[in-house]
Amino acid sequence: MKNEQLLSAFSYSSILFCPFIVPLVVYFAQANEYVRFHAKRALIGQTIALSSLLLFAVTFFISIGANLSGDVTSLLMFGTFAIVALISLAVSIWSIVMTVLVFR
Repeated sequence: MKNEQLLSAFSYSSILFCPFIVPLVVYFAQANEYVRFHAKRALIGQTIALSSLLLFAVTFFISIGANLSGDVTSLLMFGTFAIVALISLAVSIWSIVMTVLVFR
């Protein structure tokens, strides 16, 4: 196993314990293009997951401030939560698959 593979896999698998920060540090700390490529891909995927969480937070505060009825608020929150959960699950599965593929 090479250090390049280890750092690339570490960038992807960091979604489980320290998302966004590890790929960012690996991207700027490494000069190797292979590692930087995978760190950038991991960073993009984790940014998508964090952006969807931000979408949920914005929807939550808008629904609180808009004085909507309980049913509309519940439906809006459930729909947004479902979207965020699906995006996060997809990015997590993709990151784990990429971690395995980098070691091949």
